[in-house]
Amino acid sequence: QATRTTNKNHKKTTNMKKLLLSIAAAAAVVSCTVIDNLKGLPTAEADSYARALEHVAKHLDTEEFKIYHILFSEGEALSDRLFFVSVSMIDRDDRTFTQTFYLDGRAPGNPSADNGIRKPEYETTVGIDLASLDPQQIAAQIAEARTTLPEGYTFKSVSLYEVTETIPSGNALLDRGKQFGTHETRFVMNFTEDGKEKVSSAGQTSLVYYQATASVAPDGTITVEAD
Repeated sequence: QATRTTNKNHKKTTNMKKLLLSIAAAAAVVSCTVIDNLKGLPTAEADSYARALEHVAKHLDTEEFKIYHILFSEGEALSDRLFFVSVSMIDRDDRTFTQTFYLDGRAPGNPSADNGIRKPEYETTVGIDLASLDPQQIAAQIAEARTTLPEGYTFKSVSLYEVTETIPSGNALLDRGKQFGTHETRFVMNFTEDGKEKVSSAGQTSLVYYQATASVAPDGTITVEAD
């Protein structure tokens, strides 16, 4: 296992052998017709997340709602373009909603009731403060995780970046041992193997790509594992 400290507050850990072995067993294929490198917000750049957060803050009443999950998502696979932000939130009446904020000029989607198994309460939900999400830090985390990719593989995009608050499910057994109010951060990287990006079948050329998930610990440690 290789561990390297980039500064006193930010570490990374990754098991390179495990990453390589996992890569060999998990490939995804995407048609070349969906990777036109669409214009938009590059998925690894701080400015993209700054603009996305600004867009959400402009349209979301954070005085009325507390956010317990926020997800930044790429559009088409390997497009390297942030396409939307999905927000799960709770209002003062303990009603939960999910809303999608598009980043291509479209109006935000209408909030929809979130009737999942999670049972948060407004008063006990800490909430994810949009202002606390630092675009520069997000970009730095992604840059650090990219350095863990094995030699011979090339980073292509971030499929998703999300922050989730641990909230009650309403089931004592499922909630056992959980620390409510803590926030977990993870993101998924897309990458290709050099020289083996394309495969052809039945006259159609497609790209083969792989994914690895990076988890960010509270102390800044980044752990990367291939999916």
